[in-house]
Amino acid sequence: MTMMNKSKIEWCDFTWNPVTGCRHGCPYCYAAKQARRFSGDVRLNKSSEQLQRDENGLYILEKPFKNQVTGKVTPFPVGFEPILHRYRLPMLAQKKKPAKIFVVSMGDLFGEWVPDSWIEEVFKACDAAPWHTYLFLTKNPRRYMELVEKGIIRIGDNFWYGSTATTPDAEFFWHDQLNTFVSIEPILEAFPDSANPDSGIQKVKWVIVGAETGVQRDKVVPEKEWIRDIVKACWATKTPVFLKDSLENIWEEDLIQEWPEGMPVDKSNDVPHCKECEQHKATQEGKRGDRHECELEGRRITGRHARTSPPWCPLRREEEAADEETDL
Repeated sequence: MTMMNKSKIEWCDFTWNPVTGCRHGCPYCYAAKQARRFSGDVRLNKSSEQLQRDENGLYILEKPFKNQVTGKVTPFPVGFEPILHRYRLPMLAQKKKPAKIFVVSMGDLFGEWVPDSWIEEVFKACDAAPWHTYLFLTKNPRRYMELVEKGIIRIGDNFWYGSTATTPDAEFFWHDQLNTFVSIEPILEAFPDSANPDSGIQKVKWVIVGAETGVQRDKVVPEKEWIRDIVKACWATKTPVFLKDSLENIWEEDLIQEWPEGMPVDKSNDVPHCKECEQHKATQEGKRGDRHECELEGRRITGRHARTSPPWCPLRREEEAADEETDL
């Protein structure tokens, strides 16, 4: 597992995790499951001299943790407990091609348990590579304001501060001098007051909406009206809204994927639309028009891919693999 990973998240190019781990305990958390999968024997790992602990009892790694038996790198040696991977901090400056980077996708950098010193180290690493755009997300948006008051938070066009909201009673963060957004993912219920001028949705610069993924029995499947209400509220204030691919079967229309002003969108590596591909097949489907399919994959091609191929396109995967080898 690399220090910066090419991301499948639609609104960023890479994920970067100098800090991992979280104590929120969300039952739907994909990151916790991923950390447990690649943690190895946590009890044995904690006895290793490779791990340091700070004055708060939190773990720090100066070098990649290597399994004491196989010698292979273990990405999450303490599972989903908070840990600073200090050796990952220089990775940003080493990547020269500008990119949208989701900072700490495998934890919460702004959780109450994270010391200011860790956050400052991460910000300094971002300062050293100002050509990138940095996106942060937290379920503890009050920490943003604390950092504003302390003068720690960074103010700049390439810093975006997001709040995660799964229900309408969640806290939102916005600030006149900062780029702010909200990620409503997973959306667990309706947001009936999203059109209210005092709603956090009305005050941020960007809104992302996504559904809960996975195969768990109690997974919440959002209703189309929940999404439509948020879209209407965003459009009323000309706030860009981005519907993630996880909503495709629920939305049943071309997914709306808008970008905020100032957010770089790199289209240099876009794969041509499927209509230009020899594997494309169009079949008349009554009054609804043509049904588009990929004969190579045996899958339907939805109309929203008007300019680029679907994420599952074999050609796209080949292109992304080549890009990863070139840039990382």
